[in-house]
Amino acid sequence: MTNQTPRLPQSQGNIIQQTLLQIRLIWRLFRDPRIHWMLKIIPLSGVAYLLFPFDLIMDMAPVLGQLDDAGIILGSLWLFVEMCPPDIVKEHMDDLTAVSVKGKWKAEKPQEEPPDQLPEKAGQGPEQEETE
Repeated sequence: MTNQTPRLPQSQGNIIQQTLLQIRLIWRLFRDPRIHWMLKIIPLSGVAYLLFPFDLIMDMAPVLGQLDDAGIILGSLWLFVEMCPPDIVKEHMDDLTAVSVKGKWKAEKPQEEPPDQLPEKAGQGPEQEETE
């Protein structure tokens, strides 16, 4: 048995963030030209199953009908990610989880020195007592 790292991201916090990350990963893999077109049929077949009128379990059953639809969709998405080349999946996961900021940062203003440390200029400085 080989020790493989999981391809889908491990749960590290908010379930909504993890779900969005997985959706973005699947979308990026689907659009990647290095992924063979036959692999891209897997998630499409899951969506087609949802759209066509035939079901494994009829939707008349209150819960079971929706569970089989969700199971087919989730299973097809999971299988798609698992069948994609691991190096491409890792590349996309690294890109998605990397912290990157696009754009230019404004330069910070230089901090002004406190008034007691400013060099005195001629005619400007602390008020001098006038002597008569």
